[in-house]
Amino acid sequence: MSRISYRQETLRLDGGARSTAHIVEIPADRLRFEDLHPMSSYLRQQDIARMFYARARGRGEESPQILTWTAMQTDRRASQLFPDLDHATDDGEQLLSANSFIAYALRTILERGWLQLHEYISDTYEWKLDIPAGAGLWRARGPAIARWLEESIQLDLYPNVERGSYRPRLFRPFDASRNFARIGRCDFIRHFAQHHDRQVVFNTSHFLHEHADLISHHSGYGDAIGLMVAEGTILRPPIYRRGALLHDGERWRVAMVSLEDIQLVLPGELSLGCASESGVRLDLNPSAPADFALFTRAGALPETARPLECTPLERDRLEFVLVNRQILSWKRGGGLRIPQNGFVLSLAAGALTTEETRRIVADAWVEYEFAAEAMAGTRSAIQAGPILLRAGKDGLEEAAASEEFCASHEGAPGITPVRMDLRGASQRKARTAIGLRADGDLVLLLIDGCDIGLRGDEDSAGATLEETCQILLSIGAGDALNLSGEGSSHLFVAGGLANRPSDRRGRAGVVYERMLPSIGIAD
Repeated sequence: MSRISYRQETLRLDGGARSTAHIVEIPADRLRFEDLHPMSSYLRQQDIARMFYARARGRGEESPQILTWTAMQTDRRASQLFPDLDHATDDGEQLLSANSFIAYALRTILERGWLQLHEYISDTYEWKLDIPAGAGLWRARGPAIARWLEESIQLDLYPNVERGSYRPRLFRPFDASRNFARIGRCDFIRHFAQHHDRQVVFNTSHFLHEHADLISHHSGYGDAIGLMVAEGTILRPPIYRRGALLHDGERWRVAMVSLEDIQLVLPGELSLGCASESGVRLDLNPSAPADFALFTRAGALPETARPLECTPLERDRLEFVLVNRQILSWKRGGGLRIPQNGFVLSLAAGALTTEETRRIVADAWVEYEFAAEAMAGTRSAIQAGPILLRAGKDGLEEAAASEEFCASHEGAPGITPVRMDLRGASQRKARTAIGLRADGDLVLLLIDGCDIGLRGDEDSAGATLEETCQILLSIGAGDALNLSGEGSSHLFVAGGLANRPSDRRGRAGVVYERMLPSIGIAD
């Protein structure tokens, strides 16, 4: 194949359902992946606030108030931004990241009902705090956070204050777990497609999107999940064991990847890995104490079929929270909450020297390398999952047994994406998947879909994962990987939106585009 081609087909599925499929044939040397670089903080705040507002109305809230805070794209040290403050959480976690510290402080202030918004006759607004005298260190933290937010103009209220009311808006009571959002790195694909001359642009990674994703102050709406490699550099590690699409400079392949395939290189060139031969050996989610261990939220799945919320308690144990290539916090004694988009490096007392520990905290940066020689040449990769096809056969049964997915259940947050359950028959939804053909070229498949309760006559029915496998086989794929789907399925061809996204936000017939963190590009 020498050129990119696009076509649209109408599919007739079992039961008489009709679905629209978008098929893009891509030469092997024409595909790459990138993270989106957000353009407007205000646009992100407004769009995500409207989405959270629609969710609140759907839960029965008559007049919800949504507060959004846009995290800094280039994070800074909490000690640099707030040098005179204590940066520890109530349970002893020492926050190194300014983004994490601000998110923790804002959520605490909201939960305790201390935040107020004042409007003045001059049409200006000011965030104020009413912190009781006995609140200890919060009497210093609160004003410092409020001053910084006023100067940075990154805290926003939706709907906006009514003009001319001049009465303080009090956020008491306030559901900070569902009506406050830290916003991470994401943007509309449309912005990229309109500013760059690319033939095809489409969605890729799973990312934090639901309320259950944002349980940690280290997590922001739009933060991507899974391995990301660009130009030979691992930008994000594979937190969970899931399928990925990898390119070694000559050919693409679909493979299962996890933290067991990665070496961590800490400040001071200290190398750690689960399959390490030249550095320190790590245990991934060990059931018994280990000198060097990694913990992810998938750690409890084999025993309980539920995510692991926190690391085990163990006196004097030293632990670090890692998200992407940054060390965001540390704590002694275990019991450290594990974020959806990161993992915990856990070290027994005395495992590191005092100087090694000091260097890690001072630098707070980590690099990643592939442990196996066979993967060391990877130039480009994206991880999502599950793997749909292997060598021309349905791969879902194997994926359900081996890939780390766990849906939320009975109020307990699952593992991102928190609504994906591979254990039973899937529902018809919008899907995005990418397949490999025998000649090494690729085929991208998007199937439009919409929740049945909001579906109009013009809407496509979507497809189950099982149906997606069969469609991929019919268009020549032998191996195939599922990408982020549902409202995230977006395809732009020659700068124009080719598909009909499924995000409705409770409004039948109204189509919303969704902000996403990363994209695939064919040009």
